[in-house]
Amino acid sequence: MHALAKATRLLATALAAIAVLCACMRAPSEWKELVLENGGFAVLMRGQPHYVRQMLDTPAGRMEAHLYSSDRADAYFAVGYSDYPLALVVGGSPEGLFTGVRDMWVRRLEGRLTQSDNRITAGGRHPGYAFSAEGRMNGADAILDARLYLVGQRLYQIVAIGRKGEVSQGIVNRFLDSFRLVEEKQVGSITIESAK
Repeated sequence: MHALAKATRLLATALAAIAVLCACMRAPSEWKELVLENGGFAVLMRGQPHYVRQMLDTPAGRMEAHLYSSDRADAYFAVGYSDYPLALVVGGSPEGLFTGVRDMWVRRLEGRLTQSDNRITAGGRHPGYAFSAEGRMNGADAILDARLYLVGQRLYQIVAIGRKGEVSQGIVNRFLDSFRLVEEKQVGSITIESAK
């Protein structure tokens, strides 16, 4: 009996050591930081994001839009940005722009707002707006959490959509909270000398 107790203790100690080793050797996270100096931002994305560049006809005129997204069966995470005409953003309030974009996302979900009118800032000085909605996407109940920031003429949209009950708020917050502004890389100049 004494030998059996000793063997049991050794086995328990070995299992505990294996559990500690397994915890230390977890697989690397699929979340990677995407840093886009030319886009002026950095954000955590799941895996390699898909990039789309589009020219859009809007009431404000023709604009170029950039979208980086990570699409899974249970969730869609995206960061998009576009530069608005200067006449639309100078001297005006960004609220009209924010609510127009918010309403477009709610319509896309055929949903309803669950939380809105949350004024936020990027970098402590650029106006922003946060909202949440519920609706349907790809035939399933879905939740949406988004943050919008106006930095000069550039509107950033950070959007997380997940199947209701399948994507934790912690994962959504991890994505949204990871967005940060970075200094845009300056384009170099070329000096042209006249021929003598």
